[in-house]
Amino acid sequence: MHDLKPRDDLLHGERLLIRTVRLLALSAPCHSLQGHFEDACGCAGQSAYRMLEAFVQQLGARGRRRLTLSIPADPRLTDDEQLILDAFGCAQAEDYRSLDERLAGLLAAIPPFPLGAAACVVAETLALNGLMLRARPAPDAFIPQAWRDEPGLRMAAE
Repeated sequence: MHDLKPRDDLLHGERLLIRTVRLLALSAPCHSLQGHFEDACGCAGQSAYRMLEAFVQQLGARGRRRLTLSIPADPRLTDDEQLILDAFGCAQAEDYRSLDERLAGLLAAIPPFPLGAAACVVAETLALNGLMLRARPAPDAFIPQAWRDEPGLRMAAE
């Protein structure tokens, strides 16, 4: 089994984000969670939800590896979920190089620019409504190696 980390220390925005990502990945929309997410994000909530929906769809369509996600009610985080939270935290902190590294690790491929843009829109909408995300420093071993050391890998911020 994959290493699962307790999420007791998660902020409200992080909990909301990961629960929404889990449900969107199941392709079984939960209208009450959608409404909760949209309400928490204020007047831009509907747009932020659609961007998060596109983000999850692109992870599935463009990814070259299978991500491990827990069930929506699980209080623990998988390594991939931790990386997703970290990617959104980097987007909120405007650390675009780290964001691209996290996205490349999630996809095992060069991330398309719209994927990073979707993460930035969602992260900024959460921040504007007081839902902060933390950008945790991730050791190199935590980010899958497929593209981390690739020469000539251009970042979206360059």
